[in-house]
Amino acid sequence: MKKVMILLMMPFFVLSAAAENIHRLENDRMVAEIDVTDGRLTGLESRITGWKIVEDASVGRSFEANVKFPDGSFHVVDASSQDSPDVYASENMIRLVWNGIKIGDNIEDIIFTGTIEMTPEGLVYGGFLENSSDGVIEQFSWPYLGEITLPEDTQRMLFQYMTYTSFGTEELYPAVRGRGWSNLPEHAFTLVHNTKQGLYVSSLDSEFNEYIRCEHETVPGAGFAGFAGQAFSKKDNAERKMMRTSLKAARMLYLQPRSDRELMPFIVTPYSGDWHAGVDIYKAWRDTWFKEVPRAEWLHHVNSWQQIQINSSASRINFRFEDLEDYVDECVKYGVDAIQLTGWAYGGQDRGMPCFDVDPRLGTLDEFKKQIAKAEKRGVKILPFTKFPWVDFTMEDHEKWLDHIAMDVAGDTCVHPGYNYYTYTNLEGINTRRYGIFCNMDSELRKMICEEFQKVLDLGAAGMVFDENQHHAGTMLCFSKNHGHEVPGFNYRGALLLVKEFYEMCKEQDPDFLMTGEGCYDIQSQYYATYTRADYNHSPVLRYIDSDVPIACAVIDHYDLNHVNMCAALRYSMSYEVRNFKGKLSEFPRVVEYGKKVDRLRKRYEDFLWNGIFSDTVGAKVEGNNIKYSVFTRKSDGKRAVVVYNVDTANSNKATVSLENMNGSMVVATPDRLKAVKCNGTVVLGPQSMAVIMED
Repeated sequence: MKKVMILLMMPFFVLSAAAENIHRLENDRMVAEIDVTDGRLTGLESRITGWKIVEDASVGRSFEANVKFPDGSFHVVDASSQDSPDVYASENMIRLVWNGIKIGDNIEDIIFTGTIEMTPEGLVYGGFLENSSDGVIEQFSWPYLGEITLPEDTQRMLFQYMTYTSFGTEELYPAVRGRGWSNLPEHAFTLVHNTKQGLYVSSLDSEFNEYIRCEHETVPGAGFAGFAGQAFSKKDNAERKMMRTSLKAARMLYLQPRSDRELMPFIVTPYSGDWHAGVDIYKAWRDTWFKEVPRAEWLHHVNSWQQIQINSSASRINFRFEDLEDYVDECVKYGVDAIQLTGWAYGGQDRGMPCFDVDPRLGTLDEFKKQIAKAEKRGVKILPFTKFPWVDFTMEDHEKWLDHIAMDVAGDTCVHPGYNYYTYTNLEGINTRRYGIFCNMDSELRKMICEEFQKVLDLGAAGMVFDENQHHAGTMLCFSKNHGHEVPGFNYRGALLLVKEFYEMCKEQDPDFLMTGEGCYDIQSQYYATYTRADYNHSPVLRYIDSDVPIACAVIDHYDLNHVNMCAALRYSMSYEVRNFKGKLSEFPRVVEYGKKVDRLRKRYEDFLWNGIFSDTVGAKVEGNNIKYSVFTRKSDGKRAVVVYNVDTANSNKATVSLENMNGSMVVATPDRLKAVKCNGTVVLGPQSMAVIMED
C-alpha cells in the first residue's frame, strides 16, 4: 500500500461518476482523453503531425487481466465489466482505483490503482496491484490501446524493436500479421511508424524489474464481414483498412495470491520523422541512467579481430594450444589485434557448458596461459569463447547443475533443443546435445557460474566473448519455488545481476578485462562490448544509440569488401571469419589486405571515424545509385565526415554529398590515398570501394 499512500498525498480533486466523463491530459506533443467511468483511452492525438492515433472512442480500452484459480478456472476480465472506479484527478494526472474486481459471479479481493500522467516526455501509465484473492493474476495489460489508426499517406506501417544490435521488424500494414510482440525492457523500446511519423512506447525500467510484452494484434473491425470479398474490396488495400490494430503493454506478472506489485512506468509518445527520431526519445531517457564502465585503452583505437575454432563439439580438433602462435604470426602480419578463440574449453565449442576447464586434448592449462602471454607481448589479445546460460546434459558432472535449471509454469524443466552442426548423426538429430536453461535469478547458481568465470579470468587473457548471452532460449520467467526468488523470477533481471557480479570480479583482478557479449541488448552494453553478424542493409540501431560501445562484426566471404566498408561506415571492428572461423588469414588475402588499408584510413582520421559522434544518415544528404553512407561528428570542433561506399559489385557509381549548415570546403580521402585532397562533394567510387568526405 505504500505507493498508494504516496499518491494520496498529491493535490488531487475527486471526480464523481456524475461529473464530466472525459478527462483531458495534454502537453506540447500530444493530447489524450480518458473516460473516467472505466479508464478507457478514447482519444490520442499528435500535436506534432496531427495524427489521430486513437480516434474511435467506441474501441477504447482500459485494463485487461488474465486470472487463474486453484480449481483450474481461467478468466479474462477487463474494465468494461467492472463498476466505475474511484477517480482522483489533477491537471496532469488521473488516478483510478478499483476496490475489488468482478470475476464471474464474485467480486474478488483485488485492488488496482492505475495512474495515467502526462509528463513533458509523454503519457505515462503506472500503478499498484494488490492481490488478496486465491487466484494468480497471470497477465495484466495496462495501457491497452484499442486501435492504432493509419496516418495519412501511409504505404507501410511497421512494428520495430531493437534486437541483436539492429531492428526486429514486423509489417502491420498492408500485411495482416495477426499478432506479435516485443519483449521489454530487453528490446529497449518499440516503434509503431510509417517511416515518416510514429508512436514510441517503452517501459521506463533500467533494472529489469518487470517483464512486459508489448503486443500488437490485427483483427477485423465492424462491417468487415459484409465488405470483404466484394469486387472493389481489395483496391488500395481497402480490406486491410477495415481491420483495426490494437497495442497493449501485457505485463507478465503471474502475481501470486496475497501479494502485491508496483507496476513499472510505461510511456507512450508520438514523434515526427523516421526511426532515428523515435530512437532519439530512448536516447534522451537512457542518458538519465546509463553509466558505461571504463574500457581498456586499446578499445579507444581502431582494432580488428579474427575468430577461429580450435575444437568443435564433435571433437574435430583443428589445432592445439602450441599451434596458436602460428595464428598470432598472421595477426601480426595483417594488423589484426585480437583473436576470439572458440572451442578451447572441455569438449569444444557448445559442449561441456558451463564448465571452463581447458580440454586436455589441446594441451595443458599452463601451455594455454603461456600462449596467451606470448600473444599479448606481440600485441595480439586472446579472447576465449565462453557460454554460461545453460548446462550440457551430456557433461559428466552435469548433475550438480540440475537444481538450478529454470522451471516453467507447469513445473517442468526448461530445455534448449541444442544445435545440429555437421556430423551425419548430429544433422539427423540422433546425438544432438540438449541443454538445461539456467535460472539466473538463482543466487546460488550465479555463485557457481562466477567460479567458472574466475577460471577464465585466471587465464591472463585480455578478455572473453560470452556467446548467446543475449537470450535464454525463450525462457523469460522461472517458476521454481526453490531458487530463492519471487515466483516467477524474471530471468533477464538475473542476467543483469550476473554481469554486475562479473564486473565486480574484473574490477578486483583486472579492470581492463574486456567482457564481450554476442548481440547485446542495450542495457547489457553498460558492461559488455558486443559481437554481431549483420548484413550491410541493416539499420545500425545500437551504434546510433551509442557511438562508443565496442562492436565487432563478422566478415565472412572471401571477396566481401562491402562488409569491410560497412564496418568502417558503422564504426565496427572487423572480425575476420575465414572458412566459417576454421581457417587462417592467409586464406583470405583480398579481404584482409583491403581491411588493412581501410583500417589505416580509419586510424589516420580516428578523431572522426572512431572517436567521433555517429549519427547514421542524419545530418547529410547523399545521392547516387547503390551508395550507402554514414555521418560522424568530431567532438573537438563539430566538423563532420561522411563515409560513402558503393555496394555494387560490378559497376562504378557517383556519390554526391551535401552537409546541412556547412560553411567552408570539403576534402576527401580513400584507402588508397590517405592524404586528404580538396573536393566538391562528389566522388566516383569503384565497385565495393569507399571514401571519406570531410569538412576542411
